[in-house]
Amino acid sequence: MVALSPDEWAIAPAPAVGDTYLTCALAEAFLARRGGSRVRVVVPKRFWSLLSIFPDARIAPLDPDELAVPLADPPGTSPDVPFHVHPMKLADRFGSVYAGRTIPFTRPYHDMFGLPFPSFARPRVPGSVRDAAAERFRALGLPPGRTVILVPIGHSLATFSVPFWVDLASRLIAKGLTVVTNVASHERERCIPGTGPLSCPVGELIPIAELAGTVVASRSGVCDLLSSARIDLRILYHRPQYEWAPVPGVRLLWDLGECGLPDRATYYRMGGSEGIGAFAERIVAGPP
Repeated sequence: MVALSPDEWAIAPAPAVGDTYLTCALAEAFLARRGGSRVRVVVPKRFWSLLSIFPDARIAPLDPDELAVPLADPPGTSPDVPFHVHPMKLADRFGSVYAGRTIPFTRPYHDMFGLPFPSFARPRVPGSVRDAAAERFRALGLPPGRTVILVPIGHSLATFSVPFWVDLASRLIAKGLTVVTNVASHERERCIPGTGPLSCPVGELIPIAELAGTVVASRSGVCDLLSSARIDLRILYHRPQYEWAPVPGVRLLWDLGECGLPDRATYYRMGGSEGIGAFAERIVAGPP
């Protein structure tokens, strides 16, 4: 078990790519406002590499199993009181605060940290991480600038069926592109048939995506992570309801720019009368 130093914060996001990324991106502003020596980000080890893309922030990982004291509700009262940052665990509280309003889904994170919106720091991928990503890309035999990474899984918003992704992949391959599916190493069975699996530490996703050139993703935490990447990012929303409304009476905004993140993405919202094939072809055609 690990005991925290008196001036050390411990913050536990939900164990997901997007929540971990948002916590790391807000840690620097949080320390500037609240003081303390550093932030221990309490996440499973599979997310630890994500911390490496914020080398200027005073953050370090901490395995949840090594935390010596229970997590409190935010906001933390003092540096040695660890707390969790997971808006949906406090949905009732947020329902009363934001009732009748339209807000970015990232707004509650800022409010839990006590920060003005937006306060995100931009990631800076170290050279060593870029070198490792480039070697991985070469080892997979992927063509730079001619590879499409599919991200079909989204844990918050509705996603498309496997047959849709198979059809989309076949259309991309027919254009001479190489198509891979972003999957965790322990979830290779989720690889879209007809594509190759791409498994890498989450900290390498930005440089690997920049080498690939194009990412087609369901709106998910991976989109938050890739928001600053110089890529052709195509974000898909499902029909007929692309908004997730976990708190009654609160409408959430999901586009990257609305969430206070860099936004170079192209968004594809399926029309109510649009056929699935026509929608796929529109995605394949790319930005106008």
